[in-house]
Amino acid sequence: MTTALERPLVQRALPPQFPLAATAAAASPTRVLLADRHHLFRSGLGALLDREEDLAVVAEAVGGEEAAAAAPGVRPAVAVLGVDAEQPDPTAAARRLQHAVPGAAVLLLVPALPRTAHDRRALVEGAAGVLLKDVQAPALIAAVRELARGGRVYDPRLVLEVVRGGQSGPLSRRELAVLGEIAEGSTVQEAAAALSLSPGTVRNYVSAAIAKTGARNRCDAIRIARECGWL
Repeated sequence: MTTALERPLVQRALPPQFPLAATAAAASPTRVLLADRHHLFRSGLGALLDREEDLAVVAEAVGGEEAAAAAPGVRPAVAVLGVDAEQPDPTAAARRLQHAVPGAAVLLLVPALPRTAHDRRALVEGAAGVLLKDVQAPALIAAVRELARGGRVYDPRLVLEVVRGGQSGPLSRRELAVLGEIAEGSTVQEAAAALSLSPGTVRNYVSAAIAKTGARNRCDAIRIARECGWL
């Protein structure tokens, strides 16, 4: 039995009037590459986009690496990449694809917004578009068209939090990561395991964050970081 992860790359065939080597023309559709490890989500998205006369899904891939390998052969104008919650760096796939096809615009579909201001900013800087996976169909189609025109599209909540959050303030990325884990209810030991650190190192980061923010304790440091938009 073949699972979604084992599915081979699916390269779509375009009608004869839209050959791969054709020059850009008003009648030519926007070439779209789709990537997501879940076949049902990917095929549903492909069916949605294929209903639009000005959009053509030219290939489907299981993940970012497969998409980057396929991209030079199908030369997409827009690549729509689905992101899973367990991916540590969602922008890595975007960078690989942009390296493979420099002119392609990447739209990331994420399951949720990152917890820290640093990671939210990294998303905005790493892709031409970022939307949540539960985006409505008309908004997704409009986003693909906007990226094809050279624009940028982001979930309004992401833009608001990035603008409000600004830089990470006096806290380092590690300090923010530790505070983020503690804020979610993790113990020192659980935060250490999640971040591949020792409990002692986690305590040191917490102490540094308390000192840098002028907080009374770790809870106060979390409150300050959230109010300032750093977390």
